[in-house]
Amino acid sequence: MTIRYWLLLLILFATIVPITLAEESPSPLFGIDSNYALDLETRGKRWTSETEPVDPFILFGGQGCQNARIRLWVGDEGVNRLKYATETARRAKQAGLKPYLVIFLSDDWADLVKQPVPAVWRNLTPDKKLAAIEEYSESVVKSMSASGIDFDLFEIGNEIDFGICGEFEEEWPKRVSLEYMRTRIWPKMVPILKAAQAGVLKAQPQARFIVHLSQWNNVEYCIAFWQSMQTAEVKLDYPGLSYFPTSVKEPRQRSLHYVRTQASRIVESLHKPVMICETAYPATANFGGQFAEWNQPTEGYPLNDDGQARWIADLATMIHDDKNFAGVFYWSPEWYDSELWEAFALFNREGVSRPGAKYFRPKSD
Repeated sequence: MTIRYWLLLLILFATIVPITLAEESPSPLFGIDSNYALDLETRGKRWTSETEPVDPFILFGGQGCQNARIRLWVGDEGVNRLKYATETARRAKQAGLKPYLVIFLSDDWADLVKQPVPAVWRNLTPDKKLAAIEEYSESVVKSMSASGIDFDLFEIGNEIDFGICGEFEEEWPKRVSLEYMRTRIWPKMVPILKAAQAGVLKAQPQARFIVHLSQWNNVEYCIAFWQSMQTAEVKLDYPGLSYFPTSVKEPRQRSLHYVRTQASRIVESLHKPVMICETAYPATANFGGQFAEWNQPTEGYPLNDDGQARWIADLATMIHDDKNFAGVFYWSPEWYDSELWEAFALFNREGVSRPGAKYFRPKSD
C-alpha cells in the first residue's frame, strides 16, 4: 500500500506541475514607444482612423496593446525631459497602457553611435558623477510617482552596446574586440549602471530592469556583454534588443525565424526572456534621411502597406507564441511628419492610419 500510495502521488505531481508552470508563465508585453505624440500635437498634427480623429494612445490601447515605453532625458523642461515625459506617461496611462521608463542618462539622443554625458555632469569627478546619477534616478522616479505615475519596469540607458553617459568607445575596430571592450569599456559602464539602478531601487524596491543593446544580429557580443554585467552584479531581469530587420544587408538576418533563433540562444545562455525594446517595418522603399538605407525587404513582406501589416501581425504572433520573448514595442508608430520615419510609422503622411495599426497586438487566445 505504501509503494502504491507514493506512486500515485508521483503520477499526480507529474501531471499537475507542467500545468501550474504554464499557468504561471507571464504573458508577453505588447506596447508602443510614442514619445513624439505630444510634440506633434503642439505643432498642429493630428491622427485619423477610418475618417475619425483618434488619439494614438487610445487607438493602440483599443487594439490590445497594454504598455508604453517612456523616454526620459536629463532636465526638467523640453521634449523628452521630466515634465514632458511625465505628461506622456500620464496620457498613456489614461489610455490603459502601463508605462515603463527609459532613463537615458543623457540630455539628448543616446544610442548605438553616441552616448553623450549630460552637460550638468560633464565637469564632475567620477565619484561625484556616480552620486549625481544615483540621486537623479531616485528623484525622477519619486517625482513621477508623486504625479500619479508608478513604474515597476525600467531601462537604464538606450542601446548601450558601446558605452553609456560619456563612457563610450568611438573607434569601430576597438568596439568589435571583445577583449578590449571587456577590459577597457565595460568596467567603466558598470558603476554607472549600478548607481542608476540603486537610485531607482530606493524609490521603487520592486523594480525590474532591462539592459538594452542594439545588435540583434550579433548575439555573441550581446551575450558576452550581458554575462559581464551579471558577473559585476548589475541587475538584469530582461536582456533587451532593438530589431530593425530592413537595416541589414544579409537577407538571412532579416527573417522572423532568424531573430527567433537568436532569442533562443540568448535564453539558453542567460536563462532570461528577451524584450524587443524597439522594432518597426517600413511601408515603402522610397524614403530619405538618416535611415534611407533601411529599405531591405524581408522575404515575403514587400515594402508596402500590406507587407508592413502582415509583418507586424506575424511578429506579434511569434512574440505571443514563443516563451523566449518577454515582449515587444513598436518604435514611433505615431511619427508620420518626418522624412526620417514616415515610412515606418503606422500612419501615412496625411496622418491616416495604415492597415498595420490594427495588427500590433497580442493574438487572441
